[in-house]
Amino acid sequence: MFEILPIRNKELFLRYAIPCGEVLVNRGELREELLKKLNDSVKNRQEIDFPVEGIFKVATRMCSILAKRMGKKEIDDEVIRRYFLLEHEKAIIWRKQIRPDLDVRECLVYPGRVLRIDPDKVLVRTKLGEKFFRNDFVGNLKNGDRVSVHYDYVSERIKQNHVNRMLRRRKNE
Repeated sequence: MFEILPIRNKELFLRYAIPCGEVLVNRGELREELLKKLNDSVKNRQEIDFPVEGIFKVATRMCSILAKRMGKKEIDDEVIRRYFLLEHEKAIIWRKQIRPDLDVRECLVYPGRVLRIDPDKVLVRTKLGEKFFRNDFVGNLKNGDRVSVHYDYVSERIKQNHVNRMLRRRKNE
């Protein structure tokens, strides 16, 4: 049987996984109340004291495979970022064949630059153009910050080297 590895930083994992949650709710695979509880836990920086590995099964499985390939015994920050920033696109394109309800363009994680900050949303420029995103997860954003965006969420502030790797990878595919 395949071993699912533990997630060390549940908050970081959920910042990227929660945006996919609406798809799971629509499929009946996740209760809307649980998705809201997870979102509120991350948004309010509350302790996440229950296993999230079984909630976002595909992402957890893909991160476990990646961690094992990297010689790790847990899903750490490096694995989470490598999966969602660099490997997620391949997984989504593959899953689209099985799950036609996936909107590949929306499900991809994009790098972007913050243009404007409103109280509950942030205007971000990505390669797709300018769009407002929810800012539930990232505090103290400033104009010009580099961020990763997933569905309608800003997932986290990212370093320029992550942006460069994301853009380089997409050019080569």
